[in-house]
Amino acid sequence: MKRAFLFFSLFFSVLVAAAQTTPLQVQLDNQGKPYLVHSIGPKENFYSIGRIYNISPRVFAPYNGLELTSALSIGQQIRIPLNEVNFWQTGTRKENETVVPVYHTAKAGETVAKLGQLFGTDNASIKSWNNIESVSAGNKVIVGFLKVDKTLSPLAAKGMNVRSEPNVVKQQPKPEEPKKQDVVVKKEEPKQEVVVKKEEPKPEVKKEEPKMEVSPASYGGNGFFKDEFNRQSNNGRRTDRNNGPGSVFKSTSGWSDGKYYVLMDNVEKGTIIMVRNPANGKAVYAKVLGSVEETSPGSGLLFRLSNSAAAQLGISTEKFNAELVWGK
Repeated sequence: MKRAFLFFSLFFSVLVAAAQTTPLQVQLDNQGKPYLVHSIGPKENFYSIGRIYNISPRVFAPYNGLELTSALSIGQQIRIPLNEVNFWQTGTRKENETVVPVYHTAKAGETVAKLGQLFGTDNASIKSWNNIESVSAGNKVIVGFLKVDKTLSPLAAKGMNVRSEPNVVKQQPKPEEPKKQDVVVKKEEPKQEVVVKKEEPKPEVKKEEPKMEVSPASYGGNGFFKDEFNRQSNNGRRTDRNNGPGSVFKSTSGWSDGKYYVLMDNVEKGTIIMVRNPANGKAVYAKVLGSVEETSPGSGLLFRLSNSAAAQLGISTEKFNAELVWGK
């Protein structure tokens, strides 16, 4: 009996080790969103898996139809969504983060442009990451990167040093040679006095500096992440709450799609927070991207909210108070 137990333990340990050395293969779900597949290894749980892939269990557990109290078995396969927190294609990274290439196996008829559309990137990036000009069926093509913590994820050993922008060689225009002009000898005509009208000096027109304007919110709901909040909080039955001062940060998202974001200390990345304006009762649902201390150390703020979310709450000042509720 002991031998059988040792055999299976060794077998699954080999599987886990192999999974960590195999290139990460991306797949697309029914909504066209990318995800990875992870096979559960010995002693793994929701939180250890979250550290491997830099994602909150509150995000990938409901993505698989699971609760955080659900039992996990060795060899069980779960899907790990790639989102704005752990999927990197361009932009800055923290010093403690590295990126691991994520591959897609090209299918017949797929081109560089098609892969760019599928995975939300540009042709130049795909060509630069893979050092290619075109793709053929069966090629393993890097379409992005898994962003992980160097100190927490064993996948960090496969990290790559990638530029934030692809190399683009710009050709400098050649200087034009001065055109040779034919010399024409003209007969001197009797000189006539030319009356030069003195132009009145034109009044100087000062350019006004463009004023910063807040984009009008065209989205009319509570936010894209409301359903995810209900899953994380068991429809509001398991929640924590707090209230206090916050401020806004500029964001291009949320104005038309309702994807609102928030920074807050001591709350896991990926947690959905309901932010309510006590002055008018309006509420939005925002996803945690990181902590306040990372961007505004020593500010004394409880949270920072994207300006599109603040506009939806009817807030026009930079600092304000709000009530915050999130799933336990």
